[in-house]
Amino acid sequence: MQVSVEAPSKLERRLTVVVPVEKLNEAYDKRIANLAKNAKIAGFRPGKVPLNIVKQRYGETARQEALSEVIQSSLYAAIDQEKLNPVGVPTVEPKMITPDQPLEFVATFEVLPEIENFRFDLNSLEKQVATVTDADIEKVLEHLRSQHIRWEKVERAAQEKDQVVINFRGSIDGVAFAGGEAHDFSLVVGSKSMIPGFEEGILGIKAGEEKVIKVTFPADYPSKEVAGKIAEFALKAISVSEPNVPEINEALVKKLGIKSGVIEELCAEIRSNLERELEKTISIKLKNQVFDKLIEQNSIEIPKALIEREAARIHDQVHPHHGHEHSHSKAEMAAYDQAAERNVILGLLVAEVIKQQKISVNKERVQAQIAKMAAAYEKPAEVLEWYAKNKRAYAETEMQILEEQVVEKLLEQVTVTEKMLSYSELMNG
Repeated sequence: MQVSVEAPSKLERRLTVVVPVEKLNEAYDKRIANLAKNAKIAGFRPGKVPLNIVKQRYGETARQEALSEVIQSSLYAAIDQEKLNPVGVPTVEPKMITPDQPLEFVATFEVLPEIENFRFDLNSLEKQVATVTDADIEKVLEHLRSQHIRWEKVERAAQEKDQVVINFRGSIDGVAFAGGEAHDFSLVVGSKSMIPGFEEGILGIKAGEEKVIKVTFPADYPSKEVAGKIAEFALKAISVSEPNVPEINEALVKKLGIKSGVIEELCAEIRSNLERELEKTISIKLKNQVFDKLIEQNSIEIPKALIEREAARIHDQVHPHHGHEHSHSKAEMAAYDQAAERNVILGLLVAEVIKQQKISVNKERVQAQIAKMAAAYEKPAEVLEWYAKNKRAYAETEMQILEEQVVEKLLEQVTVTEKMLSYSELMNG
């Protein structure tokens, strides 16, 4: 087999392969022999059909199958011989096929890029940190109380924090518009869940009352039909209710999953959850800072096939198809191209650091991370068992730990200073 390689660009490779005619004939003869064993042709017993008749009946099919088989096996043998790393499925173009002549074909594909002049130059880095305070726990407690509000109907006029059930119909210049009508719609006054002016317009309304309010849709409102326009809403209040916010007592604590009903145990669990999320966020923010600098300092041209594959993976993660076959249009994938490109570049750079620094995943850290995640569940043993059986989840945890090790290696020569923020600043920043 003769193989030659051309490089029309940094990423493209054109492989020309010439296969001896004997190899093609051998594959063809093998196909014919297999067909002859099972061929069913009138007038002959199975397996006793003369080869010349088998060739007359199945020769062309056998030749095409042999051709496909030889091209595939020869292609991957040539790729292996030339130590190439193809990305995506090669495009194969057989040259004119002449009987009793060698088979020649050209395969075109992209390859993984070579990372030249890898660098990571960083003198100092500011790491954002925070601590969980009693005030942070109190905010969570208030949120939990608000989730268990009981609404009690009142006869008075609606005021801030009341829940008002209304029917409404909107129009612009007297014409109704899509999405502008609702019945038995529940709205908490002051929640800012509606466009500016709407909630203010229902302040003071009583059950049974009707009124018309005017509001202006924001200029950047998603629906272009109404964006920036003045609308009138005809309202009718069905009911007005005030909130009955429960106290944090034994009954509510038990309802929240703390069997003992002890408030201090609930607070301890809240603190543990907040600290776990805080630790995770600090790690992610630091990792992103390092990886952003890594990408900034290393320009890489990457194969389109890798971007397309990663964009499809991100799409399916956001919109799971649960194993059903599906396809993606270019327009559908365009929204994920930027994130996909970053992921691919980052993956190649991280792999380069791992190769250069000879980093291998710390199995003890992987087990410790899984144990920490399992501890957050009611039945940690079941979670540990699930990770032991779920290879994909285990591999994702390994990758997380490996990335942490890469960040640690890159920061060995960097001066890291800490900037203290509040919990909410760090989590929402």
